[in-house]
Amino acid sequence: LARNEGSAVAAVAAMAKAALEDLYGFVYSDGLRQGVHITEQLRIDRLSGRFTWSRARQNEAAKLQGSSYLISQVSSVRFTTRLGDPNCEFLSAAQKQIHKQRQLRSWLKSHAPVILGLIVMIFNVVTLTLILAACLAHAMWLVFPRAGEHFDMSQGPDTEALGAASTLAVLTALCAIVTGWWLGIFRCRCCGFNAFHLDSLGVAERLSDKIAARCRIQRPITGAVLVVCIIWCFFLVILCPVAYGLSRKTLCDSGSCTADPGSTLLPTCGVGNCSCGGLADLACGSATTGQDLNICQNVKQPMCTVEGSGQTASGVQLPLLAAAVGSTALAILLGLVWLLNAWAMYAGWIRSDRDLVLVPQIMYHRFAVNFRSRNEGKLVFTLSAEDDPLAIAAALMPRGQRTSLAVMYQAPETMIGTYMPGAQGAMTGSEWAATGYSPSAAGDTGYTEPRWC
Repeated sequence: LARNEGSAVAAVAAMAKAALEDLYGFVYSDGLRQGVHITEQLRIDRLSGRFTWSRARQNEAAKLQGSSYLISQVSSVRFTTRLGDPNCEFLSAAQKQIHKQRQLRSWLKSHAPVILGLIVMIFNVVTLTLILAACLAHAMWLVFPRAGEHFDMSQGPDTEALGAASTLAVLTALCAIVTGWWLGIFRCRCCGFNAFHLDSLGVAERLSDKIAARCRIQRPITGAVLVVCIIWCFFLVILCPVAYGLSRKTLCDSGSCTADPGSTLLPTCGVGNCSCGGLADLACGSATTGQDLNICQNVKQPMCTVEGSGQTASGVQLPLLAAAVGSTALAILLGLVWLLNAWAMYAGWIRSDRDLVLVPQIMYHRFAVNFRSRNEGKLVFTLSAEDDPLAIAAALMPRGQRTSLAVMYQAPETMIGTYMPGAQGAMTGSEWAATGYSPSAAGDTGYTEPRWC
């Protein structure tokens, strides 16, 4: 009977001690070490008037931090509910720098596809084709001579602009062919050329069907515009030399290759104004004195002349005008095709990646306990957002100096959204403060921390 009574007394004592002792625990991942978790424990012993806080790696006996404190020495307790990485509350300056570098590398790793997608979306063969087509249209308008702010059609077409337009037409056609291969439009084997049938050419790969054919009309419209572009460029390659030839004419003046009076020099074919014909001029032969020859010059004809002036016009202004207008229209069509494919790239590479990236969020309470003695400093620890911060703050305050914290606490709901681990300062709701003691001692440090209400 005595033994049973002793057991009962021990059980009652254990229950009484448990009722006078609160234990809180919080487990979270270590932001510096992958796969490592940190455990924080707060033990409040009302019977002895002390509380103990410890912080250690999970499944390890050695403590990272921890100590025991007298509740009577507490001057103030403040807490906030934060969204972030609790481990950042305990990092040193060097560790915070390492943590920021790792965050940057993690951000670059997660956003690299988006950045590369933006670069490829802007700098690609479709963009190059559009730029060349715009330059081609500009060169076609430069063919027409200008006098100040208006066109001067009494002159012939600009020879340099015709050459530039012909060269740009060739480059645009080649770029359009490569664009058709990259977008998966040209896939046939033509004249034994198997490159169109391949999905990879060295470092270049064909664009995936997920992007190149994101909508039903994307490939048909793009293919039709590219075919028109290629045909138009070949037309310009033929038109520019023909227009150059039609805009030139040969004017011949009758004369003779005669020696100058009193000169012993004999006239030479191909020298000066003496012309004996193509082969004779190239051979630089001596001209027969008194031979009746023609002195000819190749000159540029005007595109338009005054009616009744007797001058002959080349008449190439209408084909060149049609070519300039057509090249401008083609550049506009290629611009619309570029917008269509750029939207497909954005939707396939950037928007979809942005929607799929979800980073879990961690909510926690950050407590700051100040002590009467300046030597004690300030204790900072974190606990789970599921714990009642009002009850913890009241338990840490000295007896008889606790405010009435009768507000019922409700744990915040878990929010979903994009989040950068370690970002501090994001609050889930109102910030709380419990200050139940207002000492007047000079050594008090309880009011050195900002207050929230």
